[in-house]
Amino acid sequence: MNHSLDGLSPSKLERPKNLAELSKVLADANGTGAAVIPWGGGTRIGVGNVPSKYDIALDLTGHTEHLEHVAGDMTVIVDSGVRVIDLSSALEREGQRLPFEVRNPEQATIGGSVASNGPGRRQSSAGGIRDWVIGMQIVLADGTITKSGGRVVKNVQGYDLHRLHTGAFGTLGVISQIAFKLVPLPPEQQTVLAWFDDSVSANEVGMRLVNGSFAPEGISLTYGPLAAEVVKSSGEISSTANDIKWALLVRLSGGVRSIERQVNEVTGSAGAGGATGYAVLDHDGGKNAWSRLELAESAASTVARITGRTVDTIKIVETLSSDPADIAHRISTINDLGFGAITALAGGSTDHEAKGMVDTVIRHSKQVNGSYTIEKCPLSVKREIDVFSDVGSSIEVMRRIKTEYDPSNTLNPGRFVGKI
Repeated sequence: MNHSLDGLSPSKLERPKNLAELSKVLADANGTGAAVIPWGGGTRIGVGNVPSKYDIALDLTGHTEHLEHVAGDMTVIVDSGVRVIDLSSALEREGQRLPFEVRNPEQATIGGSVASNGPGRRQSSAGGIRDWVIGMQIVLADGTITKSGGRVVKNVQGYDLHRLHTGAFGTLGVISQIAFKLVPLPPEQQTVLAWFDDSVSANEVGMRLVNGSFAPEGISLTYGPLAAEVVKSSGEISSTANDIKWALLVRLSGGVRSIERQVNEVTGSAGAGGATGYAVLDHDGGKNAWSRLELAESAASTVARITGRTVDTIKIVETLSSDPADIAHRISTINDLGFGAITALAGGSTDHEAKGMVDTVIRHSKQVNGSYTIEKCPLSVKREIDVFSDVGSSIEVMRRIKTEYDPSNTLNPGRFVGKI
């Protein structure tokens, strides 16, 4: 793995295999004033501001000694370097799974996913990563080993400090080990795809399902060139797919009879709601359609993620689709209606066009008081902005927390909100 980041290369690479080695690496680095950037699988390492300093790459992919699955308690304790796909495979053998999902599970590590609070489509029904962490072991910048929470679901050991580290991007400490609550594998899964000519019909059907009698496991409304790609990838239609601007993907799970009822409700809503067409996808078609979203995010040169109330994210996409700016017509969006998050994508753009997309997304986000993260953009653009949205007066509290946990600014300096 190449450990260069945002045009910077480390002078040293460390690969700790266990907790003792990890603690020593950090203690030594902190004592010499070296700046450390932790690495997992690298799938989300680019999310964050340009580092103000980068001396040591801390590769945690070898930190995989411990994996303790207590199937009877429906919990698992795992070292941070374990890949998500490997953990999922171990859980599936016992009929269980992680309640959340992340992109690129074949490469992503558990620690990196938790540190970056990686998003996934399953968040519509189960919530995000933070909701399922019950304990954590963290190594602070000076090598001190700390713990938060525990190994069981019923846990009363002080403050849930592991929530502070989830989504902190490794700026407060390096996650060494995590304990999760688990859920059973669903007996059946099914995907329904519907496509539309207009945003009003697409959004009305989507929100009817979000507020319906069951919670879809995933419900994503795509707009722009990506919508046509999703429909084509499903194998349902091809000759006229390029004209499609809106496509709704709905993933269902449950028992056989429950799935039948859910499919009937989704197809009924789509048919009555003005869908141009809809289809109940077979296993391969559903897998291809959902994979197309992940592939599009990986291939895009500029990616922005906006969160807010679902009604506001709908407004953002609608205004974006009618924006007269040329760049707006080349942006694709994925609106995860179940939890109020938009992913805006643009590919193959020049630095000037990328800056135009970033400015457009930020402008529309601010209009509805949404928060955003520019997850990927050209380096020339990244150097000129804070990739995280303004958090207002909260930034002073965040700076004090950073100073308390990492007074020497050893971990990920300059990369977090406000370039902390």
